Amino acid sequence: MHNFVFRQIANLRQNYWFWPSLMTLMAVVLGFSLPYLDIVLGAGWLQAVGFLRPTDVDGARAILTTMAGATLGVAGVAFSVTIVAVSFASGNYGPRLISNFMGDKQNQIVLGIFVATFVYCITVLSTVHTGSNGGIGTAQNPFVPQISVFFAMLLTLASVGALIAYIHHIPESINIMNLTAKIGHNLQGAIIRMMEKETARPDDGQHDVDAWNDSPQPDDGENIVSRTAGFLQQFDLESLARLAGEHKTQITLHRAPGDFLVTGEIIISARALSAADKSFAGKLRDCYTQGTSRTDLQDVLFLSDQLVEVLGRALSTGINDPHTAVLCLNWLKSGLVEFARRPPAHAARKEDPVLYRRVGFHDMLDGSFNQMRQYIARDRTVTLHALRVLSEIASVASRGDMVAACVHHMHRLAQSAKESQQESVVHMEIEAALDKALVTAAK
Repeated sequence: MHNFVFRQIANLRQNYWFWPSLMTLMAVVLGFSLPYLDIVLGAGWLQAVGFLRPTDVDGARAILTTMAGATLGVAGVAFSVTIVAVSFASGNYGPRLISNFMGDKQNQIVLGIFVATFVYCITVLSTVHTGSNGGIGTAQNPFVPQISVFFAMLLTLASVGALIAYIHHIPESINIMNLTAKIGHNLQGAIIRMMEKETARPDDGQHDVDAWNDSPQPDDGENIVSRTAGFLQQFDLESLARLAGEHKTQITLHRAPGDFLVTGEIIISARALSAADKSFAGKLRDCYTQGTSRTDLQDVLFLSDQLVEVLGRALSTGINDPHTAVLCLNWLKSGLVEFARRPPAHAARKEDPVLYRRVGFHDMLDGSFNQMRQYIARDRTVTLHALRVLSEIASVASRGDMVAACVHHMHRLAQSAKESQQESVVHMEIEAALDKALVTAAK
């Protein structure tokens, strides 16, 4: 059940159909409900409103038909514009960023308003008749749902407002400054949430938590292997801890969210149980989720990898946009600074009920700069800025090993840049920037 619920939640975050479908369903309900409200209230309420006049059958049909046709046409245009924006972002920033656009609620709601207005108008139109065909009216009394027609006009006005907002939102959503800012804020927030959960233990001191590389348990233990290939998306750590306590065992997680699994690869292992429990394996399997794509719910490195991907494409030969690369470095720095500044997590101990891999400062620093170095080294401006970024991260680091890691990447980047760029003037600038960065890091 946990796997099913998590997978559905993850899909709803990225699916473009959820909000439009929900709003369309509401439009159908209103389209059949409001005409009955017209029957209860009658047309007498219009006499109390001086600026409104009753609409006859032909007028109501013309209004509803016009509004339905117009909103459906605009919905098609809006959908086409969205596809163009997604194609542009995929080609220029990377296909992994498509989920950012597909999960944009504002786009979904705008499309939902257009489709819901069309469906509502068609539904109400089916209740308007001259009275000769029976139904809600009679042969002597044609039926026009005045309230429903008036509400359709309000929906049309809402559609116009949504169109204006949509026209403004689409250019903003593909603006590289806004795109990198969104990823950077998500990265910073994800790191803060993760670090707050992994509080420091007073008796252990403050330690970064390394990956748990314990080997799988012996044959008399319980090993959970992957049944199919795909990305590990999420662990239910609370349920795993509860299972470990209930069955008086210790559970080890050998892979982390974001890892790609192949069929038969061990994901979870548990020590031999004190009593045989055939349902234990099924309970363990329900505590993780595997899918075809990475998500940012527990995979912090997925967000940093997105910034790395945008940077790599920006510095490619065809695009050559160092300013975008500088933006990516700035937002990556915001996440690494949170790692370096906040109290580190406690170290995993062998007696803990659940042993699992935690992402640390070195994971993100090494993973990001090892991938970026070959791109950064080819550009003088980005190289100088990257050295400055590393020095600023080192200056706020809470431990010496963090500073040493930043200094290590400074030297490697400077050496790679001097090998990639031939100008002697650039070499002197890199040497000067490296010396300055080392001084800043030592403060």
